[in-house]
Amino acid sequence: MLKEQLDRIRRKLPQAAEADPEYRVFGASKHRYKLNEPLSIDELRRFEQAHGITLPEPYAAFLTELGNGGAGPYYGIHPLGKKQSIDLDLIGEPSPLRPGAEPAPSGSGMDDDDDDDEYPGLLNIGEQGCTYETMLVITGEYRGKVIYIDLDSRRTFFTYEANFLDWYERWLDETIAGYDSSWFGMRRGGDDRELIALYRSAAAENVRLEALDGMLKLPRIADETADFLLRQIDESSGDVRRMALQVLAKLRFDRAEPLIRQLLRSGEAADRLLALKFAKWYMPERDRRFTEELIALLPQETDGEAFTFLAMMLEEAGADMLALMLPYFAHPDRKIRTQAIYQAGQAPAAAKAANLPAFIAALEDPDPWVTVIALQALRGVTDTRLLEVYERILERHRTDQNYVRSNVRRLLEEYSFRSLEQVEREVPSALRQVKGMLRKIIGP
Repeated sequence: MLKEQLDRIRRKLPQAAEADPEYRVFGASKHRYKLNEPLSIDELRRFEQAHGITLPEPYAAFLTELGNGGAGPYYGIHPLGKKQSIDLDLIGEPSPLRPGAEPAPSGSGMDDDDDDDEYPGLLNIGEQGCTYETMLVITGEYRGKVIYIDLDSRRTFFTYEANFLDWYERWLDETIAGYDSSWFGMRRGGDDRELIALYRSAAAENVRLEALDGMLKLPRIADETADFLLRQIDESSGDVRRMALQVLAKLRFDRAEPLIRQLLRSGEAADRLLALKFAKWYMPERDRRFTEELIALLPQETDGEAFTFLAMMLEEAGADMLALMLPYFAHPDRKIRTQAIYQAGQAPAAAKAANLPAFIAALEDPDPWVTVIALQALRGVTDTRLLEVYERILERHRTDQNYVRSNVRRLLEEYSFRSLEQVEREVPSALRQVKGMLRKIIGP
């Protein structure tokens, strides 16, 4: 069995390279689907004797039969014992890690008071970037399992495969099949038919959710799978219904569209937000099929997050955002009015200048964050009527705690004042704060 699996992996490596000739898979540009020379049996035994361990057989066979590191998930597989971010002195100690026990329990040898590199029973076999590392469990009940660890939070994730070779071969299979491998191993493996079988055999809801979530890595699904997802949406509720709709929206958007439209008309903010998210994330690029409905939804929307998605989608659809957003500059919900001001601020300077009273009202907002967004929205507008408003703002904000003053300064830098004499001549003496800031900008 082990020899057959090693032979399969040996054949699949060049197939993976052929499937990803431009190295688009995460980390592939580093390892380029090439393995290092295999490790000799003597070298392997010396490492084991030096640390008082026996490496799990599937991993040891990989090192000695295929390669001592190289091509693999994320940035590849480390050579044995190299590039370690943890202390190898504890490799033979019992590993305290268990699936779902996050972060590591106190007194385990991995609590927050211990040194960062104390991870008993583990071998660092790869890296995923930042503080995320790939580990192999060397001791204990889960010996041979590949796990992922965030060294900052100490949170762990146990991959689904039984051993290193199963995990590695799955990576090759998914690369060859063109699956989304950006977070390889964190979703259930298998194609849509295998995942449907898992869903149907599972008694626990969390496993059914994992089966549905696993479909999100697929590049496509069969017609029968789309029918299955529609049945789950119709017959289920809660998280299962939401996940089934997400998969359908991602992989068969046209089949999900009627359900998304139905949710958009819901009286529940959570339903509308879900529909907006799925439409935003998964609708084909430059598709404007929802534009009229989104415009009609704007006056009814009271949820700040949903309004943000509405605004983003309308902007992408090429709508006149300034005209659409002006009525919401004084909305009672701060998130809605800040989003409206931000979106309107993307308009040309001349269009903003033509609607200056609305922007001035936004500048006078009692919330400093709203004032900051309004200031940033006025980039490119150098109307002298704003100077008096800026004076009042600077009087209210004597420090730059909320970045109000620094944003006013950036706007004043856009004005055409070129000399101190011009400032003295053209800026009213009552605008002491503005004149002082302009003097600093122009300099001696």
